[in-house]
Amino acid sequence: MLREAENPGSQVALLMRNQHKLHSIHGLLRGRVFDGQFEVQGQPYRFSFVPATAVLADGRLVLTGRLTVHSPQLVMRFVDDVAARLIAIQGGVGGSPSPRQLPGETSQTAASDQKTELEKGPETDLQPALHPFEPPRLDELGRPVVESTGPLSFVGVLYFSLSPLDGSALGVSLDLSKVQLNLRVYPTDDLARDLQSIFSKVTAALFKDPIDENAARAHVLELNRIFKSQLHV
Repeated sequence: MLREAENPGSQVALLMRNQHKLHSIHGLLRGRVFDGQFEVQGQPYRFSFVPATAVLADGRLVLTGRLTVHSPQLVMRFVDDVAARLIAIQGGVGGSPSPRQLPGETSQTAASDQKTELEKGPETDLQPALHPFEPPRLDELGRPVVESTGPLSFVGVLYFSLSPLDGSALGVSLDLSKVQLNLRVYPTDDLARDLQSIFSKVTAALFKDPIDENAARAHVLELNRIFKSQLHV
């Protein structure tokens, strides 16, 4: 019988046990790219995740694409077919983003949405200067309706669980077997604004009770259309 030190499988298991884990990474949405940075022993590593496809799996949104890591020595390594499963969301705070008409929408639909989100917002009973003594308007669950809820709500952060990654393949001396990707959605370009709008709609459909899977699938089709159109850009 081989001793544990001589057993290659045991050595790999021991190495994995002794490795520090990377628990989460934080990124920003730029266009359709999830872009961010993390540190290993004080050294910065840049990463990007570029989704190529979107699907619904067990009532959750799953994005699949390429994860690229740039080491401090400017060495680039990547892994394809990395799956990012949406596990939680955080709503945005502030005025609802101005909706843009997407290619699949009609002018009438876009105009209707815009009226709902932009014109009805100032009419809430929560503006002290207009209705200082009236009680706040409540939704069907008894929660106060404010400027970032209901039809005016939108996603601010998306939390994804990444499929297990091989740290050595990416040039990272950490255990990447269970990494959470925290994506802040603060768009500064039209493509990211379009994606924020669709992410808001698909998550609204998936995180409601009961789930509106038909609506979610329609929005996932729109995500795939955008991802496909940007493959060679």
